[in-house]
Amino acid sequence: MKIPEQVLRLMWEYDGAVLQNGTELPDTLLERVMSAGGVSEMRWLLRAVNRARLAAYLESRGQRVLPPRELRFWCHMAGIEESTTREWVRNARGRERSWH
Repeated sequence: MKIPEQVLRLMWEYDGAVLQNGTELPDTLLERVMSAGGVSEMRWLLRAVNRARLAAYLESRGQRVLPPRELRFWCHMAGIEESTTREWVRNARGRERSWH
């Protein structure tokens, strides 16, 4: 899969050639784009990954690591049920408060 240069810049600590040779995008790349990507990186991710893959990532890891605002957006884009989204976002807000 061809990963654009602006996305690879978000992955500065990884070897871009290794990322380019993968058949599936690693969770680390999804997480980085979801949490720190700009509009162009987010649009690329939405084209590169289907809703089922986004939902699977959010279920397995994203709900525990993404900030509330980004989590809500990506849940909407992945078609996660609103009741589940509310619960995950509430938990994410609790995580943020524990750091303050």
